[in-house]
Amino acid sequence: MPLIDGYGVLAGTLLSYTCDAGHTNGHYYHCTMLVTTRRGTYRCPVDLDSKEQKNGIEWRIVELGEASLHPVSTLSGGWHPLDSTAGSGALDYCLSPEFDPGGIWDRGSGRAAFRGLEPLLRQSRRVYVFGEPFRIGRGVHNIHQNQGDPVSSRWAPENGPWQDGAIFVERHDGTLAAFLCRFRSQNHCPVPEPESSMP
Repeated sequence: MPLIDGYGVLAGTLLSYTCDAGHTNGHYYHCTMLVTTRRGTYRCPVDLDSKEQKNGIEWRIVELGEASLHPVSTLSGGWHPLDSTAGSGALDYCLSPEFDPGGIWDRGSGRAAFRGLEPLLRQSRRVYVFGEPFRIGRGVHNIHQNQGDPVSSRWAPENGPWQDGAIFVERHDGTLAAFLCRFRSQNHCPVPEPESSMP
């Protein structure tokens, strides 16, 4: 099934960001971005932890090259709904051509993950936040992998392809980079077997 309230991408300028001051077992760790557009300011909480595990998050940064060469860079400011299909602009950590499913992921705490994200935010000229829109008010959440949750998970009904969340950052030098994150409890993308050279 798809995400309950839809899927898409928010394009705008980073106004500020803050992280939860404290974190104890049993609570989630969020870093919240405020993204401004001509249509208003949006709140984007990035969930960077699993309350079941102190080191339950994995993340990676993917360099995407010149922003002008990526379709996302042509979007106007504001929220853009996307169909959860290939070719719509939607993201899939396993299937999107710009992501290598066999790439290396870092693993650790929410604070460690944010240390990977923060330098990108400081360099940003523009940001693009992929995820699910708030049901009430302006905002985006589920800014992480949205597939692969175990069948027993409360989030399993929302598993689906072509609806993964991410943060794309367009730097002042014109390059684009993506911050991807997922929980260790989620199934990871299978690495394709190398083709045999045997006839």
